[in-house]
Amino acid sequence: MAGVTACPSCGEAEDLRGEPLDDDIRITCLSCGAQWMRGGVRCAGCGGQDIVHRPQAMTRHSRGTQLSIIGWRELPLCRSCDAEVLETSISQNIPVPSDYVAACLGAAERQAATATPQAGPPAPTPPDPAPAPKPAPAATAKPATAAKSSPAPRTPARPRQARPKVTPSPSMVPTVRQAIAAFMGESSGQADATAMLLLGTHLGSHNRLTVLEEAGAADRLAEWCLGHWGDGGDRAQRCLSTICRAVDFWGARGWLASDPAAGLR
Repeated sequence: MAGVTACPSCGEAEDLRGEPLDDDIRITCLSCGAQWMRGGVRCAGCGGQDIVHRPQAMTRHSRGTQLSIIGWRELPLCRSCDAEVLETSISQNIPVPSDYVAACLGAAERQAATATPQAGPPAPTPPDPAPAPKPAPAATAKPATAAKSSPAPRTPARPRQARPKVTPSPSMVPTVRQAIAAFMGESSGQADATAMLLLGTHLGSHNRLTVLEEAGAADRLAEWCLGHWGDGGDRAQRCLSTICRAVDFWGARGWLASDPAAGLR
């Protein structure tokens, strides 16, 4: 973004790279992968330049489920893509919620793109079935031991076609810290905060969540988890369950295309 010498996503100020693009310079953060144009403030979602900066608290779980503020930052919000949160923040004169992921930075929750089926010709209407013939009256009563007619064979159900998973774009995936904050914000205190804090430290809170889908990441995650909670106790089961539920939460939002916690289930 114009005049910004540090990454607006993770704060990196040294590990940056610039390249010419359409009479401008596109800056790439080599630490977290965020990109922005140097010549002007632009929204990563719609490309617009109507950007407003609002304060947002930077938080972490310091003890158990206690959420502590460790600093503040100016979060860029697009008047179009972040309209609802921006309007609330301005009208009520309050900071942006700490777990909100700005669409302006290209890390908002992405809906999985589904192809709209093309309208085809209407299916032909099947002809009315012929009326069933009335049974003739039986001359004599059938014995009770008469063999029952065999049921008509059932038509085998068609196999369900698996829907292809949409691989999330790196620029649309939040950082590990943002993904953990989003999960903890919706877990209603049922998650083990210590397990998520240790996971964020292990993965690197400034890295994109796609670090869990690198080659060998699933094996490393399973080895690390079992090294911490491999005793099979109640606390260990709660921690492993929290990590599995977090992976499911991130996958449901399109931030992960695979299940890196498969080895823990």
